[in-house]
Amino acid sequence: MPPPDATHWPTRWTEEMLEALEPSEHDFQEFKGSLFISDAKGISADFVGSLSRQVSAFANGAGGRLFFGIDDDGRVDGGVPVDLKGGGTRSWLEDVIPGCVDPPLRRFNVYEIPYPGAGLATRIHPGCGVYVVEIPASEDAPHQSLDYRYYLRIAGKSRPMGNVHIQDVVQRTRHPRVDITRIGPYGRAERVANDPRGPKTHLCFQAFLTNLGRHLARHVGVELILPRSMVNSQVRARILATPGVTLTQRPGSLYFFRHHPYPVFPDQEIAFLRFWVALHAGNAEMVRTGAAAMEWRVFADDAPPQRGSAPLQRYAVVRRSLKWLDGQLRRPSEG
Repeated sequence: MPPPDATHWPTRWTEEMLEALEPSEHDFQEFKGSLFISDAKGISADFVGSLSRQVSAFANGAGGRLFFGIDDDGRVDGGVPVDLKGGGTRSWLEDVIPGCVDPPLRRFNVYEIPYPGAGLATRIHPGCGVYVVEIPASEDAPHQSLDYRYYLRIAGKSRPMGNVHIQDVVQRTRHPRVDITRIGPYGRAERVANDPRGPKTHLCFQAFLTNLGRHLARHVGVELILPRSMVNSQVRARILATPGVTLTQRPGSLYFFRHHPYPVFPDQEIAFLRFWVALHAGNAEMVRTGAAAMEWRVFADDAPPQRGSAPLQRYAVVRRSLKWLDGQLRRPSEG
């Protein structure tokens, strides 16, 4: 069976999806009954230790899913109480999972499928839920369990890793992981009220790159994607004035690419690129509704590209500029 593709994992789970699961465990799927977590006396004494071994195994391998509240035959067994800890069981799991391995796990998801309510066909008991823990292959691997061993999924079981396995995992994670970690406004908003074509505002932003991995990034490049309506001739000229920036135009979007001329060390953060956007009557509604976003792809050596996006509307300077623009557009009709 091929490993799960984390980019296509669902963003929510339902009981119907649980019923459609393959009823068998394998390298990418593990069922744990409700008693794995708790019994009548409370949380099982060995739960965190056992969880640690499972998390280590999935993170060190190709990733996979842990199901709590499903028996070995793939059937919902009533579920786990949703209030095992203050704040809820899901929140508690999200707090426990990162620190149950070393180094701490940075990427995972926890989903709760609760009792749907009286009168509905369900195997989940009132006050209970089934929990799905999704763990992608980790770029920080190998992860050590609380028993000071390293685990891997082999033939559907979490088994201690030998030295050869550990070396293979270390080789797998030798590429850097570079991403844009901060984008913030730079300087003051430039407001133009007397343009014959209508009022507009030019806003400058600065993007910061960080090498989040453990290896030197020798060659780093970023592709910044902006909606065409946000880039007028002045904005385009300013961005292209930055050394090393090139432009590719596609329907509806402009793609600005810049190659960083120096290596980026682990944990190093650099101010990578300043860029501008233009707000005006033609794109104000698109920005206000969150439809206008900046997107990016970060390339570092042979690592898979890191992708991200941020709606412009999230920035206070953009919201203030929209308010100013609205005032300017109303002014001719007053009096």
